[in-house]
Amino acid sequence: MANCLSGFQFLLRPAEMLLSAAGHLDQCDLLMFSKLYNYYWFIRLTRNASVQRKYYRLVSKEKKRLIDSGVDEEEIRLLCRHLANLRNPLAEKRLEAYRASQLKSLISFFVFFCVL
Repeated sequence: MANCLSGFQFLLRPAEMLLSAAGHLDQCDLLMFSKLYNYYWFIRLTRNASVQRKYYRLVSKEKKRLIDSGVDEEEIRLLCRHLANLRNPLAEKRLEAYRASQLKSLISFFVFFCVL
């Protein structure tokens, strides 16, 4: 379910972007990654290099916070890759494929231990 944004839809406000992303992200992901969505929106919006550096520093701090709280590093990397360029459909496909594989392995893990 690749979401190719056309025209100027990539300039949506962060809250609007989260609402449009609700089709393929659950509520927990929206809450957990909302700061990253907001920071990358400001990075895409501004052309001032010093402001972009400020938001990249904030992104770095948020990524470290998420990793310390136990979020998968690969998922964060793929999400940030997608958020940096919303017009790249391959980045979103890779993120969705990774999330699907994680879900599949989690289901097989529970099935294995339920059988025992």
